[in-house]
Amino acid sequence: MNFIYSLFAAFSMFSALPAPQVPWEKEKIRYMLVCLPFVGVAIGAAEWLWAVLVDLLGLGQALRAAGFTLIPILLTGGIHLDGFMDTVDALKSHASPEKKRAILKDPHVGAFAAIGLGCYLLAYFGLWYNLGPAAFRFMIPMHVMSRSLSAVSGTLLPVRPGEGTLNYFRQAADKKVGIMAILWVVLSAAYLVAIDPLIGGIMALGAILMLLLVRRMAMKQFEGMSGDIAGFQLQAAELVMLALMVLTERIGAVL
Repeated sequence: MNFIYSLFAAFSMFSALPAPQVPWEKEKIRYMLVCLPFVGVAIGAAEWLWAVLVDLLGLGQALRAAGFTLIPILLTGGIHLDGFMDTVDALKSHASPEKKRAILKDPHVGAFAAIGLGCYLLAYFGLWYNLGPAAFRFMIPMHVMSRSLSAVSGTLLPVRPGEGTLNYFRQAADKKVGIMAILWVVLSAAYLVAIDPLIGGIMALGAILMLLLVRRMAMKQFEGMSGDIAGFQLQAAELVMLALMVLTERIGAVL
């Protein structure tokens, strides 16, 4: 039953989709982070439905790409993009780790956060615009993979002591939750490879490499992970997977 509570809590916390409210008792949210990939399933399914609708109505490639860009934001309420913006703002400050952590917690939107968001959305839209119908196979596993890695970062990577919500999630979880997070990554990678060994394998490796790079950045720049940095990592992993998908498709077409 606690897993069901955790599933509801994951959708309530990490999506804008309606879900029953669950008291934030540690037992009831123990598995919340490893339920995060289910949100990815919902996002990928919504994008697939949008692709079908676009084809039926003949709306064109631009609207198709716009939908793929907006759907993850609308269905998550922008919670991960908020972490991305805060992290970019902190990194571009070139301040001390203490000052960067303060910027992460600042509710105001800085100039670098706005610039980072604009660049990210433009790149995300452009990548989807240049992908053909074959890419739609990767919608669900891509969003599941990014959230599986986010579950790993939230349960297994070093979290800065006293780091609010993420620290509370870590305390609620146990070793079994960390193992489940790794299993999600393995299954997501296997799903990507099963769809296309070359493209899917490169996407999976790229996303995992991004996790390692973000871990290094978090320890060096912030002295540990935080919820905002986990959001940054999720968004960066999805952008990297899209970029690698486009690059691999183009190289394959040339060869």
